[in-house]
Amino acid sequence: MSRKKSAPSNTVKLNTVMPAPVVTPLNVTAPAAPKTKIVGAAVAVPKGEMLKKPEFIDRAVARTEVKKRDAKPAIEAALAVLAEALENGEELNLPPMGKMRVVKTKDIGEGAVVMTLKLRTMKDGAGQGAGNSPATDHADDDDD
Repeated sequence: MSRKKSAPSNTVKLNTVMPAPVVTPLNVTAPAAPKTKIVGAAVAVPKGEMLKKPEFIDRAVARTEVKKRDAKPAIEAALAVLAEALENGEELNLPPMGKMRVVKTKDIGEGAVVMTLKLRTMKDGAGQGAGNSPATDHADDDDD
């Protein structure tokens, strides 16, 4: 058996050459983050007594010249509207109290929900025209 000699191949083997990466710095500076303005340090507020609805209604009636039997349905309706707005995630702007919005909610079962609210209070004296405080009511009684 004779072997046939093959002709020399004209194939050229090439080596892969990777070019060095070219890094060009961008002359674009990132915008500076806005500086945080700290107005005052967060302070723990001492826990006061719980204000329940009957006491709330009594205080509201004391600031007005409306009878309790007339004021109670209006106050209860206002509280119901407030609760509905918070449940719907609406932001409330209620001077003199301030702006209020729901930050997060957590369903704790059986229809109960825990809402975390953010309340931004009004500046001193802003929105104080709603009703008279009990301290100013007594000043008018001296003329009788």
